[in-house]
Amino acid sequence: MKPVDELLKAARVTLTTSSPTPTGELAAENVTPLDQEARSAVRRVFTTLKISFPAWYEKHYGDKRAETLARRVWMLAIQELGDDAVDRGLQRMVLECKFPPSPSDFMELCKRVDDLPCIQQAWDEALRGSYTHKAVKVAAEATSTFDLRSANHGDKALFQRFERNYAIVMRRAQTGQPLEGRIAKGLSHDSMRPREQVQLEYSRQEADRIVDTLAIPKDPKACRAQLLATLGIRRDKHA
Repeated sequence: MKPVDELLKAARVTLTTSSPTPTGELAAENVTPLDQEARSAVRRVFTTLKISFPAWYEKHYGDKRAETLARRVWMLAIQELGDDAVDRGLQRMVLECKFPPSPSDFMELCKRVDDLPCIQQAWDEALRGSYTHKAVKVAAEATSTFDLRSANHGDKALFQRFERNYAIVMRRAQTGQPLEGRIAKGLSHDSMRPREQVQLEYSRQEADRIVDTLAIPKDPKACRAQLLATLGIRRDKHA
């Protein structure tokens, strides 16, 4: 088997040098951007299948009508996936599959994100404010880092909020979508929380934003050292 990078590169070269619209697909002017993205993904899948499993492809999709019908099935299966997820699935298909996967099996290859923490690990990280994956950070910010700082492991209501947000962000990661983005509030939204708590949280977030913008160290010792250096004040170690 050829190295995976060579196979995927060959697939992309084939796509960029083949301009005619494949049978069974809509002309470019008749599709929305999302349809266009899904169509492009299906083309990459079929080109990679053809390069990776040529004999199997000829046997099952050698007939043009069979290929057209198969493309429509694959379109329905992977239309929710972004490019990153499709590329992830293609690499795993080439590296891990001895036989061509079905659309449902291919979806599993695409959606598997190996470095995503489980919900309990993500909850622990959110409470500590130390994240091993960006998805945990995004979910924590959507939940409220202010509330998380003062919470404990037994805070059931806050855990449920975080669990919901993390599930949404995990799905974004699995489908290859951007992790950031507004998450609609559930039943427990700001209007159900004390006004003073919401205002205090906003003030804390604004302060954090200003500190980050001005590149002010959050560590007290580092902050003091920077201030002394800015003012031109020296403090000997023995002082």
